[in-house]
Amino acid sequence: MYNILYPVNELKIGGAEQQLLELVRGLDKSRFRPIVAPLYPGGALDAEFRAVPGVKVIDLHRKGKYDFSTFWRIASLLRKERIDLVQPFLSPATLFGLLPAMLVGTSAKVVTERCGVRRVRGLGYKLYRTIEDWLSRYADMIIPNSVAGQDLLLQRGLPATKIRVIYNGINLQRLRVNPTVVAGHRARLGVPQGGAVVGILAGLTRPKGHDTFLRAAARINSECPHVRYAIVGDGPLREELETLASDLGLQERVVFFGYQRGVADLLATCDMVVSASRDNEGCSNSVLEAMALGVPVIATDIGGNRELVQDGVTGRLVPVGDHKALATKILAALSEEAETRAVVERAKRMIESRFALERMVRDYEELYTALAQVKPSGALRREVI
Repeated sequence: MYNILYPVNELKIGGAEQQLLELVRGLDKSRFRPIVAPLYPGGALDAEFRAVPGVKVIDLHRKGKYDFSTFWRIASLLRKERIDLVQPFLSPATLFGLLPAMLVGTSAKVVTERCGVRRVRGLGYKLYRTIEDWLSRYADMIIPNSVAGQDLLLQRGLPATKIRVIYNGINLQRLRVNPTVVAGHRARLGVPQGGAVVGILAGLTRPKGHDTFLRAAARINSECPHVRYAIVGDGPLREELETLASDLGLQERVVFFGYQRGVADLLATCDMVVSASRDNEGCSNSVLEAMALGVPVIATDIGGNRELVQDGVTGRLVPVGDHKALATKILAALSEEAETRAVVERAKRMIESRFALERMVRDYEELYTALAQVKPSGALRREVI
């Protein structure tokens, strides 16, 4: 049995956390024993992780951003559970996972790079990123989920020989739609007959560009008052964005749904989904899931969005922060029905061929096995091969 430790900040609703959940669900439990270690306990996905057969969740109970005793708790965990491989998700879990693994001599270390480096960085983020970049040079492999992420790693000076792209995988079983729930969502939005819903699914933080989305909505509203707007997700900017929506005269057109687990029903509520990110994107789950459900996508031309959305082929791209261009593309997609249907069909075929969940899990299992073959000692070599 190959024991794998996955340190993660917390088990909240988020793209990286959802991908980790799908990964530990899918791993062959006769060969791999996943242990998920959140720095902070609780979180909306905690119960789902704990419900997966063969998966162990161990809370690290970090008390705050200045609590560095987590290093010693992880070091103890690595020894107690006889961990063969540590694979942290997100900052600062990467720092807290890699350094103890180096100190105790854990056989293999994998870094997961989810969205590249932020373009706008605070002091704390810069510090963590600098340390993590240094530690990552001593990892056995670094896994971005996009070529854009790979390029950013190379720009940061990390060795190409240690980088391997593994795209996100989409769990189609998670995307079952309940028509009754969809009808309820559309009723809440007040969609008139012949009207449409444009949605955005992302945490309410500045990098996700909700202000651009709302300004585009205001521009559309003057021409097409029958369009409604669904904002799915929550975060520190909620009050500010609700105020902006009101200032733009959209209070009767926009619904803030907050965090939601029934993502399929909300995506199916939308006639179009927007990714308005102004920061670096990796492999967006909301874009992939919308495509899988046949919902047309418009995304900003940044990072990994370009790998999912080929303009006019699998979706439409717009410049970052350009609300006028976004409004124009939304109106075009709503009016050019035949072209939009063709785009949707091409996107669905792309998801089926390149972004299956089984492919992602298989890629990780192959990676773990390859690492096992080059490690000279420990349970990793004795029991996996």
